[in-house]
Amino acid sequence: MQASLKTCSLEELKKEPWRLQIQADNTAEQLRSLVLKNYHVFIQSNQCAAIVKDDLADLKEETTKIEAAIPELQKYCAEFQKEVADVVAKHGDIQFVFEHYLQLTELLEIPQLLEACIHNELFDSALDVIKFANEAFQADENAETSRNVVIDCLVREVAEMIGIMREKLLQKLREDLQLALCVRIVGYLRRLDALIEKHGAAGVGLLEYEKQLKEEFLACRNVWLSSLSRGISSSDPYQYIIQVIDIKRTSWFDLITQYSAIFGSENVDGKVDPPLCRWATATVANFIQILMKQLPKIDDFSSIATILEQSLFFGGSLGRVGVDFRAVLVVYFEDHVLNLMTEYWRAACREFQENLKAHSLAASSFATSSKTPIVIASYRSNGGGSNFPFASRSAATSSDGEDYSPPRCLMSFPLLAEFTNALLSSLNELRLCAISSLQNRLGKKYQSAIGTMLLTIADFVEENGLDLHASSGDSTMTPRNARAAALTDSVRATNEVIRAELVPYLIKCFHRLFPVPSAATLSAANAVTKEIEGFDEIMREAGLLISSPSDETETKTEVDANAELSETPTVDADGTDTIE
Repeated sequence: MQASLKTCSLEELKKEPWRLQIQADNTAEQLRSLVLKNYHVFIQSNQCAAIVKDDLADLKEETTKIEAAIPELQKYCAEFQKEVADVVAKHGDIQFVFEHYLQLTELLEIPQLLEACIHNELFDSALDVIKFANEAFQADENAETSRNVVIDCLVREVAEMIGIMREKLLQKLREDLQLALCVRIVGYLRRLDALIEKHGAAGVGLLEYEKQLKEEFLACRNVWLSSLSRGISSSDPYQYIIQVIDIKRTSWFDLITQYSAIFGSENVDGKVDPPLCRWATATVANFIQILMKQLPKIDDFSSIATILEQSLFFGGSLGRVGVDFRAVLVVYFEDHVLNLMTEYWRAACREFQENLKAHSLAASSFATSSKTPIVIASYRSNGGGSNFPFASRSAATSSDGEDYSPPRCLMSFPLLAEFTNALLSSLNELRLCAISSLQNRLGKKYQSAIGTMLLTIADFVEENGLDLHASSGDSTMTPRNARAAALTDSVRATNEVIRAELVPYLIKCFHRLFPVPSAATLSAANAVTKEIEGFDEIMREAGLLISSPSDETETKTEVDANAELSETPTVDADGTDTIE
């Protein structure tokens, strides 16, 4: 267009604005026509623009939301990535388990294997399994990382099996075992305790551990001892005690032998082994409790003597292993024998008192004739009243060649003969188990029995108003009737027999049960003589003897010269020292 303008003339150039104006108007008209013709296109374009504008606003809003959700999406992606890593790690573990399946199976079967070994009593194999388990799980226990649940479960199960195994071993000790098996079981316990030893516990081999092991061993073996006598019938006390003694003698000796073989017999710190000493004390006390319970049910002296002999042999045999309890045992037999003899003598005195009371002046003549007579009639008629001939008093000491048969004159005194027979029967029973340590106590009870008999006669004389000191020819003596006179003569004769024959004989028989050495024969004879003199004094104080002036002077001199002897029974006229 610039080139065309250069070729135009001035006129043309002047007309050019007009021409351009016309052209512009034409163009505007054409444009207007075109717009009018295509106005709907503009409307559609406007509508499209509005729609696009709204869509762009919505797109902007959605884009804003997406931008806001991107951090959370990143977080979820990180978590997902972590989970994927865990899954990959677990997959690796599973792959590792699959690759080491056989080795892991062996570890998982350790508790079952240990249980099978314990059940079948394969204790050596069980100890090997426990040792392997400790070594296998030791690294996991010392690891600083989180512990494996499976390993912890296996450790707990192995610990439970160890406890079961230890209880199984202790249960074996409660059974009847030979020495070799006892040694093996205690060895298993030592090895097991060494494997399960924890920090702070008593170490195997230390004194504290040995003491605990000894106590467990004795407690378990004591259960076995108790089971041995549990099935014995106690209906017969004698057979029960004999069987218990026989069982305990062998079983105690075996147990102590096993204990000494396993733990040794040396002393601890210069003292007796404390666990063994406590066990022996408790076991002996239990045996004595059995004796105390069953012995009072036995009143046969031959059975008591057999039990005493077996018990002393029992205690003596255990003395070889340091458990001699004979000194403690005899005390309980002493009490039982003393009680039996006291009861025998009490019954003899009671029977003598009842028989003598039947001759009271207040009793009927029929009751008197039906009872045992004091003196037989033939002896009374031959005796010439109150003067009964008696042999001189024999020596009270005993020798091997001396006669111990009862005095023949007692055949004329049935009442005294029955009393003498009762005492001799009791002494014959006592002879079967005459315990020397009982001599003094039995002597006092024996003297009390004789004193009770004398006081019974004194009470009888006082109750019936008899005057033993008046002679038959004395004018001042006025008996109530012939029966009273005969009764007085009988009692007087009885007293003379008691003094001259019965008391020395009874004392001599008692001392025969407890012989003294030859060196002490003289002192024993003096003691017996003083006992007899003591009974003479009792009879005089009770008014049973007629004392002549010379006898009274001699008696007074002896009493002043000699102190009161412990062997002499102190029986007064009131009967305070009778058998109770």
